[in-house]
Amino acid sequence: MRIKSLTIYCSSSKNLESDFYNLANDLGEFLANKSIKIIYGGGNVGMMGALSNSAISAGGEVEGIIPEFLINIENKNEKITKTLIVDNMSERKKKLFELGDAFLILPGGSGTIEEATEVISWKFLELHNKDIIIFNYKNYWEHLINLYNQSLEKNFSNKNFHDICLSINTLNEFKKIF
Repeated sequence: MRIKSLTIYCSSSKNLESDFYNLANDLGEFLANKSIKIIYGGGNVGMMGALSNSAISAGGEVEGIIPEFLINIENKNEKITKTLIVDNMSERKKKLFELGDAFLILPGGSGTIEEATEVISWKFLELHNKDIIIFNYKNYWEHLINLYNQSLEKNFSNKNFHDICLSINTLNEFKKIF
């Protein structure tokens, strides 16, 4: 995969098992070393903070997009290369979509689920042809993947999820893509 920028959707939770933050740290460092710019939500908490800080520490480029109302909640990361402050979530999602050459979906809560299903749906509808990587770390996304598979099996969809997205489970699988 040849890309210059990667939009990453992930958790802002401060209450995860340390493995999730370690994964985000490793991904940030790897992407910085590959000179792939990270486009993300702009926060300095949860996996978002771990990802962005490790990339910056490794000399990477990181651009955050954060709505004004989340600046204090997600603790806007002041260390990143560039921050775009927008008015609302719709603007944030639009910029995250526009600025990335591809999408990486890490474990996350309702915001990440919404962002993931939106870019997946848009690809099903052929509104874009960007690569989507689902990082199914610790089988986090297994239920979502099964739901898409069920929608195909029961004729609610006419496209195979696995033709739309690449699903991986480990950091080594991710590294092989690049």
